[in-house]
Amino acid sequence: MTSSAEEIGSWKRSHYSREVPQKQDKVVTLMGWARAIRNVGKLTFIQLADREGTVQIIFKNPSEEISGKLASLQRESVIAVQGTVQLNKTAPGGLEIIPTELKILNLAHTPLPLEVVTEKTPADLPTRLNSRFIDLRKPKIAAIFKIKNMVVTASREYWEKNKYIEVNTPKLISTPSESGANVFEVKYFNKKAYLAQSPQFYKQIMMISSFDKVYEIAPVFRAEKHHTYRHVNEYTGMDFEISFIKNLDDVITEVEKLFVYIYNYIQKNAKNELSILGKTINIPKTPFPRVTMKQAFEMIGQKGEELSSDQEKLFSAACKKKFNHDFVFLTEFPWSTRPFYHMKSGNITFSTDLLCNGLEIATLAQREHRYDILIKQLKEKGMNEKGIEYYLNAFKFGVPPHGGAGLGLDRIVMKMLDLPNVREAVIFPRDPERLTP
Repeated sequence: MTSSAEEIGSWKRSHYSREVPQKQDKVVTLMGWARAIRNVGKLTFIQLADREGTVQIIFKNPSEEISGKLASLQRESVIAVQGTVQLNKTAPGGLEIIPTELKILNLAHTPLPLEVVTEKTPADLPTRLNSRFIDLRKPKIAAIFKIKNMVVTASREYWEKNKYIEVNTPKLISTPSESGANVFEVKYFNKKAYLAQSPQFYKQIMMISSFDKVYEIAPVFRAEKHHTYRHVNEYTGMDFEISFIKNLDDVITEVEKLFVYIYNYIQKNAKNELSILGKTINIPKTPFPRVTMKQAFEMIGQKGEELSSDQEKLFSAACKKKFNHDFVFLTEFPWSTRPFYHMKSGNITFSTDLLCNGLEIATLAQREHRYDILIKQLKEKGMNEKGIEYYLNAFKFGVPPHGGAGLGLDRIVMKMLDLPNVREAVIFPRDPERLTP
């Protein structure tokens, strides 16, 4: 099938579909996709869709030229329409466009790889991801990513209002940023390099550089061969670091304030998207519950050092019953399970995970800022200084007490909207089997 296309020419898009109700009896120019086409006698109805929604276009006694275009039109073709907005109680949304001109900007092929309007037999997730460009045209799918954008906007707004400085740290690094495992190795000219697992070392260097408060929203790469609903190999991290803290409580309080700000922002600004998804969100009350690792195992009647994913679910269910709260901070992680740069006392680290309805969505910690102790802890972990001298040497020259957090944006959205799989919250997810599209 050959494509047919007209030029936009002098036409200029004047409005999105959601703006049309305010333009009664006005001439508008709309551009979008022919989501549905229906012929009833001499009438042709088109549902024109754009990123804001849909609006009905009704052709009555069209000219011969327009009739020829309508005859060739396929669903999901890209069109431009000029016409007058008129009220019609029987039309979707109570109005319609009476067009004077129609342009077919790009004629879609048929059949469609996925259905957009109705799905009597919904496609499974892998099939949808293979044709993500069509999947994203569905209002419910698009709403997820509009809300995700608002989560980023709210986070950035919070940090900027509170005098944080946004930084951009390298994603190609010479040495793994965590323990050394689960990293993607890449060729960097005649050397080995790795995709960053975290901006951790650089965030801390910013504290040493007197920036006091920094944040970064950027991709994170983990070479883990997980095949679960909660893991992907590239995700979006939202990290922050703050100086001159008294203890871990300062970091916990900052995360609580951030989440209250995000949820308030979404509740206020995402009414349409939440309605499309049939979701409501509740502003979390502060302070969030705090439970030690020892107490967590007691609550689920089991023993261990660190909760498994199944145990996290049991623990969160117990917390929901006890505290009636979706969030809980799991504290006092044993030293054996945490990285060398976490501050500790005996075998307990000053660190915590934030769980939301059974899933870890953030890790927080106070960092060890004393050079001698940092080196000692490095050796306790069986590590050496090679490759991270740039990081360690910085601790010789005046480091304030500091701490921070790493949050998983995709998991936050997943839990906020009660999605069954984290891939639902990633536009183009990467996992052990998926490298395209």
